Amino acid sequence: MKSLLFFRRPALLAILFVASLSACKKQDSVLTPDLGARVAGQYNFSEASSGGKTYPASQTNLKGGIVVTRESATTVSIELSFQLKSTGETYAEDAADNVTVTETSGGNIEYRYDGTVIARGNGNKISVEGEGPDGAPITLTSTK
Repeated sequence: MKSLLFFRRPALLAILFVASLSACKKQDSVLTPDLGARVAGQYNFSEASSGGKTYPASQTNLKGGIVVTRESATTVSIELSFQLKSTGETYAEDAADNVTVTETSGGNIEYRYDGTVIARGNGNKISVEGEGPDGAPITLTSTK
């Protein structure tokens, strides 16, 4: 009787051990970074749009870009700096903290500061709007 009891105990322990290993199997879980982390990064100037026309960066006198830094899941800080290629002078330079990021329909991103949209993004691009030297509206787009 002792030998039968002796054999059952290791067999039972082996079964429990295998069952515990299979219960701990790794599940397929995909972690999606929050919006603040997804938009964070360095964006380099890629194109300018004005008067219904779009010009690649190589055809403009501008260089620079935008740096977006994650503050929280829904807020970022933005620093933009654009210079004239010909002289190195500052064309546009600004920074803002506590910028709220929201994802709208179609995957578009809005960057809001004090309730006002200051930039828009889509995919790996971010665009800011302003005035050109002649006062005409201009959109500067940068790509991550």
